[in-house]
Amino acid sequence: MMSQLKSEFKKLFTVKSTYYIIAIVLLLVFFFAFYISGWRIEPKDMMNPLTLQSGITGAVSVVSIFSALVALLLVTHEYRYNTIMYTLTSSNSRSKVLFSKIIIMTGFALVFTLVFGALSPLFTALGIHAHHLHLVHQTIQYNNVIWRCLFYGWGYTMAGLLIASLVRNQVGAIITLFIVPGTVEGLLSLLLKKNTVYLPFSSLHQVIGQDVSTTSTLSATHAALVFIGYLLAALIVAWVLFLRRDAN
Repeated sequence: MMSQLKSEFKKLFTVKSTYYIIAIVLLLVFFFAFYISGWRIEPKDMMNPLTLQSGITGAVSVVSIFSALVALLLVTHEYRYNTIMYTLTSSNSRSKVLFSKIIIMTGFALVFTLVFGALSPLFTALGIHAHHLHLVHQTIQYNNVIWRCLFYGWGYTMAGLLIASLVRNQVGAIITLFIVPGTVEGLLSLLLKKNTVYLPFSSLHQVIGQDVSTTSTLSATHAALVFIGYLLAALIVAWVLFLRRDAN
């Protein structure tokens, strides 16, 4: 198992797209946190004791999409360039291959989310200071914010990885990742009304505190459990198909 984990780790940091995505996210976080939320901060936000906390959750809600994209590309690159055959033949178990990817991307997602979640309030504070402005005393509920942000980042990343494992086509997987959370669940909300909160990505959004287009919401813990249920179901399907389908 250790050799498989090392192999997946090398793949993750051998693919150029991983570095491109990290660089893009760093630039985005710097621009929005330093310039938009910091340098150009609104007067009402300067008097809000939760401004930095809101910046953390806002940043994580965006960067998690890129973490999911890294996971998606880790899987689909192998199918696109037909290196999946080497991966499968070099291991004595297909299960090890799939779960090694899950373990490596779990570690990546947690570190990725933690780093950029921490950089957001830092850049915001620097932008405010550079503009010679002053925030009111800030309150950050660290325990609550940290677990919700880490879960959101991890959940979105696992969704990207499982979508890639199920679809296997790179373009199709990317389209699915971007279409399902907004368009598909948005259309389903017209039918489900208040029950929209139980859709997979709608429940995940509620973990981090994002509003959904219904009058009914779930607690962060309840929403996390709902999403885990979807994730486990998708994992079982992906696992069975990964074991039985050919590599093409």
